[in-house]
Amino acid sequence: MKPKIIRADELKENDYGDTKVTDILNNEDFPQFSIAKVRKVGDDIKLGLDQDSYTAYYVLEGEGICIIEDKEYNIKKGDTVLLPPGTKYKNMKGLTLLAISSPRFDRKRRVYFE
Repeated sequence: MKPKIIRADELKENDYGDTKVTDILNNEDFPQFSIAKVRKVGDDIKLGLDQDSYTAYYVLEGEGICIIEDKEYNIKKGDTVLLPPGTKYKNMKGLTLLAISSPRFDRKRRVYFE
């Protein structure tokens, strides 16, 4: 991969219902990690996990609840949530998160429960 600047005005927000995602970097040309802005406009119904990726969520805006392995945590702007592969979790309404996953996040590899 060559050096590159990713311009904010070239990105688009994808609508996944209760979750709005702007993929900043997530392509096969750079498989080491992915970066996305995640806006929680509703509560996830199902607990889920990523089978392959380590994920770090940095709270950019808001306050809310993150449920990790059936335990609730209050999180707010400036907090970071670190999740190894196979960790069951869900993030709740009111949070805007910077998500960094390594290797890169693949929606097809996400598993849901409940």
